[in-house]
This record gives sequence, C-alpha cells and structure tokens, in this order.
Amino acid sequence: GHAVVAAYATHSDPLRKVSIIPRGRALGMTEQMPMEDRHHYTEPYLRDRLLVMLGGRAAESIVFHDVSNGAADDLTQATQLARKMVGQWGMNSQLGPVSFPQSEAHPFLGRDIIESRDFSEETLKRIDSEVIALIHESDEKSRTLIEQHRCQLDALADALLISECGMHWF
Repeated sequence: GHAVVAAYATHSDPLRKVSIIPRGRALGMTEQMPMEDRHHYTEPYLRDRLLVMLGGRAAESIVFHDVSNGAADDLTQATQLARKMVGQWGMNSQLGPVSFPQSEAHPFLGRDIIESRDFSEETLKRIDSEVIALIHESDEKSRTLIEQHRCQLDALADALLISECGMHWF
C-alpha cells in the first residue's frame, strides 16, 4: 500500500526499494529516496507524506476488509506530522499562519517537559479537530489511490511473494 500510494502521489519521493520480508517490528518496508537534499518541505510534499504513511493501512482495509495493529507506528508518525503542520507550521486554512508550539518529549526522561502554553484550551481543541480532519482527509485520498490502482497493488504483492518468498498469492 505504501509503495502504490508513493508511486502515484504527485509530490512523493521516488521509490527505492519495497520488501515484504519482516524486519524487526516492521512487517515489510517501503524505502523512498529524495531526488535532492532538502532542508524545508512544502505543504503539498508533506500532505503526500501523510498519504504514503496511511497507504499500508488503507491497502489492508481494502484487500482484507479489516485493519490490524500493524499500522500503529504509521498512525503515530502521521499524527505527529499532521500536528506540526496544523499547530506549528501554519499549514491550515482554519487556524491560519500562526504557530502554537506544544511541549517536546525530553530526550533523557522519555516524557513531555512541562511548559506553559501561550494559547487557550479552546485553541487546543481546534488544533485537535483540524489534525483529525487532516488525517481523515489523507486517509480518504490514500484509499482512493489504492482503489484506483488495485491491479497494480495486487501485481506488486504477487511479484514480491514470488521474488522474496517463492510463492504465488493469486
């Protein structure tokens, strides 16, 4: 799912490697390689990153008509990225070009540093609402790409099963 979405998302980095061999906690791997070094990222690029992150779960849902906990890390990363886009980088039309920094995880303690917010609880609720909306929008777009390119998804899965496992799916 990640690979198919990455291949068809307009602003996505090109694919470098795809595997279904489990490694560590990952049940497979999709590796992308940027064409050039980047120090800043545009909103369209980041939106496509969200699509790719959600592509595995979307494919699982479409193919198996169910989801598992396999996408837990993808959901965590997508939510963190969406929160930064909405709350820190001004990439949201409802909240506009304003930064609402939130606490960062302390690298040694492994928990959030307690710091005061310079915005209201109401604003925090609006940020949460916009983050949820962005994730849902990205999930729908990812699902649409998977549905449009289902034949390519199945062909890729079959090719990977043959080349990496010596077996056929279809």
